[in-house]
Amino acid sequence: MIVMKFGGASLASVESIRQVIRIVGRELHRRPIMVASAIGDTTDALLELLTHARRGNGYPAWKALEEIKTEHFALSEELLDGERQNGIDQFLRDTFRDLHVRILELCEGERGFNAELQDWVLSLGEQLSSRLLAAILDEHCGSARHVDARKLIVTNDNFTRAEPRYWETYARIRWCLPMAAPGSTVVLGGFIGSTQDGRTTTLGRGGSDLTASIIGAALNAEEIQVWKDVDGMLTCDPLLFDAVHQVRKLSYAEASELASAGATILHPETMAPAQRLRIPIVIRNTFDFGCEGTRIDSRTDGNRNLVKSIAAKSGVRLLEIRSANAPDALTELREFCQGRGEGITVLSSSEECVLIAIDKDARLPDLRPFESGCLEVRIRNSQSILTLVGQIADPMHVSRKIAAVLHGIDAFILRNERAECSLSVAVPETEARRCIALLHDAFFANPDPALFVVRNGAAARIHTPQQNMAEAKRSNRFEAFVASTNILQPN
Repeated sequence: MIVMKFGGASLASVESIRQVIRIVGRELHRRPIMVASAIGDTTDALLELLTHARRGNGYPAWKALEEIKTEHFALSEELLDGERQNGIDQFLRDTFRDLHVRILELCEGERGFNAELQDWVLSLGEQLSSRLLAAILDEHCGSARHVDARKLIVTNDNFTRAEPRYWETYARIRWCLPMAAPGSTVVLGGFIGSTQDGRTTTLGRGGSDLTASIIGAALNAEEIQVWKDVDGMLTCDPLLFDAVHQVRKLSYAEASELASAGATILHPETMAPAQRLRIPIVIRNTFDFGCEGTRIDSRTDGNRNLVKSIAAKSGVRLLEIRSANAPDALTELREFCQGRGEGITVLSSSEECVLIAIDKDARLPDLRPFESGCLEVRIRNSQSILTLVGQIADPMHVSRKIAAVLHGIDAFILRNERAECSLSVAVPETEARRCIALLHDAFFANPDPALFVVRNGAAARIHTPQQNMAEAKRSNRFEAFVASTNILQPN
């Protein structure tokens, strides 16, 4: 049995959905379970709809809703016939009626906005896509059945970034899925779950990857396939530097560190469930079935100082906090910041210094309880953290190479305390692209064909540069929307 997750870009048009059905059809002998993201830009469109409704802008909200509705009905009409189309169309009508009522109440002030409502609205993208795809797959590839992921994925009530309750979730999956559709292909939506009392939650942006990993781990799958619009993990983000190469294989730790350091290919928590059972994760390109993709598993390569990819995270403030007189205060400060949650990361610490990275939208930690420790605080604003990921057995050797490559640039090299397979450097945000180009040229001048698919200056994306930029802007809009919602801010 395998798990096949398809991202929104893989489901953005009639032809891309037909390609997905062809891919699943080729794998029917492996008893696939299909995990679907929302179709195309549906999640972003739902966020835009919410934004208008919160502001009381009824007409723009209605217009956004109609655009989402029209797109889904058009796909149903194009890809389905007969009773299946009638059944899906009725589901679409019921769903959009419910959405219209809630949005109207929000516009007119009869309903307040909160994170729980946001999760309910955003969950509709995956509910719609998975229902539609199950019907299409049933029509074109034989027996397929939809299962509501909210009945399987149990989470806490941390709306918008809910955390799965793994053991209860595994129990439900193991009991439900084999019985739900024996001999059929199961289709379910990613990204969504529910609390123990049945309230809808979401797992955070990119959460469909995590759903696929959870399903694979619960059923001890042979493989977890993540289908996207890229050939696999790349040596850096092609939006920042276009002369990239494809990485053939990564360890779980390397992939996890890349995701945490800013690479957007996978959700940061995806690797953990698969790693526990040593289930490989393979990133594949929906639009190039013959591409081998990137394989993530427990194996490591023999090279002691091999950098495989560079991740970037911009808009970061660095706090360098020192105290030669009170190391205990620094220890307490480090533990305090580690418990702050999203947006604050302790990069390194010693008896004299704690280095903290803070996202631009996160609140600065309150240092007043630690003032008795005679703290000295230095702040570096508007920084980008570039993280080199690979088998870095000798960080001093790699650090010296980074220092030589970035000579003359105000770069601050730091060792990630929480990871043994990465080394980071902070640079001014205005110099980030230049630094990435210099580092990429230095560390990937002679890529090993056994580990990289060498490309001649062409990024491994199906989209045009204009489309990729639009994708990046949409992602930024999502983060800005979440940051602007007071209820979602860290305490």
